[in-house]
Amino acid sequence: MNRRRLLLMVLVLATSVSTAYADNFVNNMIGQPYLQPMDPSSHRSVTATVQKIRSGTVFLRTEEGTIRAVGLKALQRDGMPSIRPGDQVDLIVDRGNSILAIAPPRGTGAYIGNEVSGTVQRFDILNKQIALKTKDGDVHSIELREVVATKLNGVGKGSAVSLEMDGHDRAFDAYKVD
Repeated sequence: MNRRRLLLMVLVLATSVSTAYADNFVNNMIGQPYLQPMDPSSHRSVTATVQKIRSGTVFLRTEEGTIRAVGLKALQRDGMPSIRPGDQVDLIVDRGNSILAIAPPRGTGAYIGNEVSGTVQRFDILNKQIALKTKDGDVHSIELREVVATKLNGVGKGSAVSLEMDGHDRAFDAYKVD
């Protein structure tokens, strides 16, 4: 009797889960990436101060009081070739508290948060490049961070996407356009 109830519960759960994720499954089967609509609360900007640098790791104290560790090479890739204790940076942090982008603080020329929307003309995952045609007819070639290139894997020509840009005109996040 218990085996029958357990089997029935598994079947009910499997049916509800497959119904809930059917759209995502179908999109992945036809090669479309799963992109969520843009949500302004999906990430936030946090200012941090460099506390110390040890063995290629930079320790940052955020304005919230937490300590974050970032690789020195990641900071250099984000356009900060030299960094010392006391320097400030802006971190873009997602809901899961992962760092999406790092830039010098606002007012120093590297603004994070510009958005580019359009339809895909070309997508090159190997070179992490995408070309978008905007509403005004201009085609922009945009460099993608590794995570965004992976997130866009499977996007086809003509797909409408919106990219959020870091201070160095690289996309650090991607969304579907409704």
